[in-house]
Amino acid sequence: MSMLSIHRRAALGLLGGLAAAFAGALTVLPARADSTVTLWSWRTEDEAAMRRIFDAFEAKNPGVKVNIQFTPDADYQNRLSTALRGGRGPDIAQLKAYGELQPFVEAGYLEALDDSVPELKHMPDAALGGARGRADGKVYGVPYSVPMMGVFYNKDIFKAQGIEIPKTYKDFVAACEKLKAAGVTPIANGGANGSAWELEIGVGVIGPTLYGSGFYDEMMSGKATFEDPRYVAALKRFAELKPYYSDGFAGIDYTTATQQFIGGKAAMFLGGSFENGSFKSQNPKLSFSIFPFPADDAGAKLYTSAFSDGSYGLVSESTNKEAATKVLNFMASAEFAQAFADELGWPPARTDVTVKDPVLAQMMEMSKNSTPYLTLVGFRWQSPTASSVLQSEIIDMVEGKIAPEKLAADMHAAVATWFQPKQ
Repeated sequence: MSMLSIHRRAALGLLGGLAAAFAGALTVLPARADSTVTLWSWRTEDEAAMRRIFDAFEAKNPGVKVNIQFTPDADYQNRLSTALRGGRGPDIAQLKAYGELQPFVEAGYLEALDDSVPELKHMPDAALGGARGRADGKVYGVPYSVPMMGVFYNKDIFKAQGIEIPKTYKDFVAACEKLKAAGVTPIANGGANGSAWELEIGVGVIGPTLYGSGFYDEMMSGKATFEDPRYVAALKRFAELKPYYSDGFAGIDYTTATQQFIGGKAAMFLGGSFENGSFKSQNPKLSFSIFPFPADDAGAKLYTSAFSDGSYGLVSESTNKEAATKVLNFMASAEFAQAFADELGWPPARTDVTVKDPVLAQMMEMSKNSTPYLTLVGFRWQSPTASSVLQSEIIDMVEGKIAPEKLAADMHAAVATWFQPKQ
């Protein structure tokens, strides 16, 4: 970092301190006329919906324009990091959660929002946890969703094949067999070409039914590791479903898999609640819903993985902070949460919304029995992450080239280089 950049940051910090000191004595002026706030996002599939949300915001706030720029997820982090290092970033940046947020906080690229965005107080810790700085506990982004995971299913295909929502894992396999015999791909699935994060989500769908709600706390306290038989069982179960995955599984990527489900070529898809709005927008005629992955016993309590998907943060070197802060306050409001739920169909960060979409209603019901998405919430804080190992080896595991025990051992060895259990 150049001395000029260091002095610039010091000056910004001093100005921020002065602003805080006088906050009680001064009236905040409205955003200057024709202020344009640049907002960056990786959610290209949400572009139309987000534009509608901000069109409504701009109509009520004529002095502020929101220029949303979308970059595909695979390129987004690199683009944002490069821009922030060069002082050419946006006013507001969509931010990854948990460990992927921390480098931006530690580099001083973001401003804490605890005082400037009071509506954050109305969000649950499940949402705020992914936006906090690990060292100071401050909130550096406005969360927008707490997704959960489950099995999306095509209601028309299930009805045509006489299949009901499986009550047990045995029922689930029987349904897959029936679908396969009818020439229908049971589960659209694939993680090729850099999209193995979708396979990690698949493990997150299956895992909680095997290791239960208390496993996360055991992992955090060091009482359990990835080599625990319960976690290995989750990997095994994901692998043993290979006969029901998309043909050519190892060469299928996330986009292809989603298109198989959206186009009615596959009956099920293991995914996160963020798929709801995307599926609907791409095929409004698609009749689908979601259910939690079944356990071995019909009476077992079913759990789902949940996590803070990300947040929107104020870039420290923004030259338009007043207007950007106004936008962030809107994004933290109940009004935005309601619009987000209505437009995108996945659980918003705030719970004070009226649920209108039946698929979202089912997701919200499932989320009542949730456990943290293990590899993201617990083990993406430093490198090597559990996710990086899982994503690099999981296709080989499903293809039978390595054993689930080997993948679990590799994950444990990776995080053991930095993970410190809570005492």
